[in-house]
Amino acid sequence: MEREGSGVVYCIAILTDQEQEGQKSAEYIRNYCTEKHVFPLIEIYQNQEQFFAQTLKTVPTVAFLALPGVSGLNAAEHLRSLYPKCGIIWCSDLDFSLHAFRLRIEYFFMKPVEEQKIKEGLSIWFECKKGGGYERKESN
Repeated sequence: MEREGSGVVYCIAILTDQEQEGQKSAEYIRNYCTEKHVFPLIEIYQNQEQFFAQTLKTVPTVAFLALPGVSGLNAAEHLRSLYPKCGIIWCSDLDFSLHAFRLRIEYFFMKPVEEQKIKEGLSIWFECKKGGGYERKESN
Protein backbone atom coordinates (compact mmCIF):
# COMPACT_ATOMS: atom_id res chain seq x y z
CA MET A 1 0.00 0.00 0.00
CA GLU A 2 1.28 3.41 -0.87
CA ARG A 3 0.19 6.48 0.99
CA GLU A 4 -0.40 9.61 -1.00
CA GLY A 5 1.02 12.86 0.30
CA SER A 6 -1.97 13.40 2.60
CA GLY A 7 -1.42 10.05 4.29
CA VAL A 8 -4.52 8.52 2.68
CA VAL A 9 -4.55 4.79 2.00
CA TYR A 10 -6.92 3.81 -0.79
CA CYS A 11 -9.10 0.78 -0.16
CA ILE A 12 -10.83 -0.49 -3.28
CA ALA A 13 -13.59 -3.05 -2.84
CA ILE A 14 -14.88 -5.25 -5.64
CA LEU A 15 -18.32 -6.79 -5.23
CA THR A 16 -19.26 -9.36 -7.87
CA ASP A 17 -21.12 -12.64 -8.04
CA GLN A 18 -18.45 -14.30 -10.21
CA GLU A 19 -15.04 -15.15 -8.78
CA GLN A 20 -13.21 -15.02 -12.13
CA GLU A 21 -14.75 -11.63 -12.94
CA GLY A 22 -13.60 -10.36 -9.55
CA GLN A 23 -10.04 -11.54 -10.14
CA LYS A 24 -9.93 -9.98 -13.62
CA SER A 25 -11.36 -6.71 -12.31
CA ALA A 26 -8.74 -6.63 -9.54
CA GLU A 27 -6.03 -7.14 -12.17
CA TYR A 28 -7.41 -4.26 -14.27
CA ILE A 29 -7.57 -1.99 -11.22
CA ARG A 30 -4.04 -2.96 -10.17
CA ASN A 31 -2.74 -2.21 -13.69
CA TYR A 32 -4.35 1.24 -13.68
CA CYS A 33 -3.16 2.08 -10.17
CA THR A 34 0.39 0.94 -10.95
CA GLU A 35 0.45 3.35 -13.91
CA LYS A 36 -0.62 6.12 -11.51
CA HIS A 37 1.94 5.06 -8.85
CA VAL A 38 -0.81 4.29 -6.36
CA PHE A 39 -0.82 0.92 -4.60
CA PRO A 40 -4.18 0.45 -2.88
CA LEU A 41 -5.54 -2.36 -0.80
CA ILE A 42 -7.90 -4.29 -3.12
CA GLU A 43 -10.45 -6.65 -1.63
CA ILE A 44 -12.85 -8.89 -3.54
CA TYR A 45 -16.27 -9.94 -2.21
CA GLN A 46 -18.81 -12.32 -3.67
CA ASN A 47 -21.34 -11.96 -0.88
CA GLN A 48 -23.20 -8.70 -0.22
CA GLU A 49 -23.71 -9.47 3.46
CA GLN A 50 -19.98 -9.98 4.00
CA PHE A 51 -19.21 -6.89 1.93
CA PHE A 52 -21.52 -4.62 3.92
CA ALA A 53 -20.40 -6.14 7.24
CA GLN A 54 -16.80 -5.33 6.29
CA THR A 55 -17.72 -1.74 5.35
CA LEU A 56 -18.73 -1.20 8.98
CA LYS A 57 -15.07 -1.80 9.87
CA THR A 58 -13.39 -0.27 6.82
CA VAL A 59 -15.25 2.04 4.45
CA PRO A 60 -13.92 1.55 0.92
CA THR A 61 -12.52 4.60 -0.83
CA VAL A 62 -13.95 3.25 -4.08
CA ALA A 63 -16.28 0.32 -4.71
CA PHE A 64 -16.56 -1.50 -8.02
CA LEU A 65 -19.94 -3.19 -8.24
CA ALA A 66 -20.44 -5.86 -10.90
CA LEU A 67 -23.68 -7.57 -9.98
CA PRO A 68 -26.57 -8.62 -12.21
CA GLY A 69 -29.89 -6.83 -12.40
CA VAL A 70 -31.64 -5.63 -9.29
CA SER A 71 -28.89 -7.05 -7.03
CA GLY A 72 -26.54 -4.40 -8.42
CA LEU A 73 -29.13 -1.66 -8.06
CA ASN A 74 -29.83 -2.64 -4.44
CA ALA A 75 -26.11 -2.74 -3.63
CA ALA A 76 -25.52 0.68 -5.23
CA GLU A 77 -28.47 2.25 -3.39
CA HIS A 78 -27.47 0.73 -0.06
CA LEU A 79 -23.81 1.69 -0.40
CA ARG A 80 -24.66 5.28 -1.40
CA SER A 81 -27.10 5.64 1.52
CA LEU A 82 -24.53 4.36 4.04
CA TYR A 83 -21.48 6.15 2.64
CA PRO A 84 -22.36 9.15 0.45
CA LYS A 85 -18.68 10.00 -0.16
CA CYS A 86 -17.61 6.52 -1.26
CA GLY A 87 -16.71 6.45 -4.94
CA ILE A 88 -18.78 3.96 -6.91
CA ILE A 89 -18.07 2.40 -10.28
CA TRP A 90 -21.00 0.24 -11.29
CA CYS A 91 -21.28 -2.36 -14.03
CA SER A 92 -24.58 -4.06 -14.81
CA ASP A 93 -26.19 -6.33 -17.35
CA LEU A 94 -29.21 -3.99 -17.39
CA ASP A 95 -29.32 -0.30 -18.29
CA PHE A 96 -29.55 1.42 -14.93
CA SER A 97 -27.93 4.62 -16.19
CA LEU A 98 -30.79 6.82 -14.94
CA HIS A 99 -30.59 5.20 -11.50
CA ALA A 100 -26.82 5.67 -11.56
CA PHE A 101 -27.28 9.37 -12.31
CA ARG A 102 -29.86 9.73 -9.53
CA LEU A 103 -27.49 8.01 -7.07
CA ARG A 104 -24.53 10.21 -8.13
CA ILE A 105 -22.55 7.17 -9.25
CA GLU A 106 -19.19 8.35 -10.57
CA TYR A 107 -19.20 5.92 -13.49
CA PHE A 108 -21.73 3.42 -14.83
CA PHE A 109 -21.30 1.00 -17.70
CA MET A 110 -22.97 -2.09 -19.03
CA LYS A 111 -21.37 -5.52 -19.20
CA PRO A 112 -19.04 -6.92 -20.31
CA VAL A 113 -16.42 -5.88 -17.75
CA GLU A 114 -13.52 -4.50 -19.78
CA GLU A 115 -10.21 -3.05 -18.69
CA GLN A 116 -10.74 0.21 -20.61
CA LYS A 117 -14.11 0.84 -18.95
CA ILE A 118 -12.68 0.26 -15.47
CA LYS A 119 -9.77 2.59 -16.28
CA GLU A 120 -12.21 5.29 -17.45
CA GLY A 121 -14.21 4.90 -14.25
CA LEU A 122 -11.13 5.17 -12.05
CA SER A 123 -9.87 8.18 -14.03
CA ILE A 124 -13.17 9.97 -13.52
CA TRP A 125 -13.19 9.12 -9.83
CA PHE A 126 -9.63 10.45 -9.37
CA GLU A 127 -10.57 13.66 -11.21
CA CYS A 128 -13.72 14.09 -9.09
CA LYS A 129 -11.68 13.53 -5.94
CA LYS A 130 -9.12 16.18 -6.94
CA GLY A 131 -11.76 18.69 -7.96
CA GLY A 132 -14.05 17.94 -5.06
CA GLY A 133 -17.07 17.51 -7.34
CA TYR A 134 -19.02 14.82 -9.07
CA GLU A 135 -18.79 14.56 -12.81
CA ARG A 136 -20.76 11.50 -13.75
CA LYS A 137 -20.25 9.67 -16.97
CA GLU A 138 -22.01 6.71 -18.47
CA SER A 139 -20.59 4.40 -21.09
CA ASN A 140 -22.22 1.64 -23.09
